[in-house]
Amino acid sequence: MDLSLDDRLTGSLGGMLGIKGAADALALARSDRQRLGARLLHALTADTPSAKPLLAPADVYRVVPRRTWIRRKSEGTLTGAEFDGLYRLVRLQMLAELVFHDSQRAQGWLHSPKARLGGATPMDFSSDSLGFDAVQAWLHEIDQGFFA
Repeated sequence: MDLSLDDRLTGSLGGMLGIKGAADALALARSDRQRLGARLLHALTADTPSAKPLLAPADVYRVVPRRTWIRRKSEGTLTGAEFDGLYRLVRLQMLAELVFHDSQRAQGWLHSPKARLGGATPMDFSSDSLGFDAVQAWLHEIDQGFFA
């Protein structure tokens, strides 16, 4: 049976955050937020030469200012608002990669201005939950075959 886009996304996010068997969004939502924040921070700062970073530094700095980010890395924690913002961007990045089947195409789409968004890039537009929901819905439309 072919998994839906949301199931594949939730599985990828659960794997990245170290939640075994995260087959649905409820398993993620029930997880300890402090532990999730620490795991997300670790995933964003992992220095493995073979792995590409989850988010570019400029994308991280959209949510957490550079100096604060340096401090958060040394502390090993994120605030709730920082976790929410970074999680949204990681979720969008992973969703775009699933939709476009290519990380470079996904990056290009997420970082290029779109007339539909008033000239903003999808990453800029996703700075709050309303913008995030709109971009996420658009990616689902693209996956279903609607024009980008």
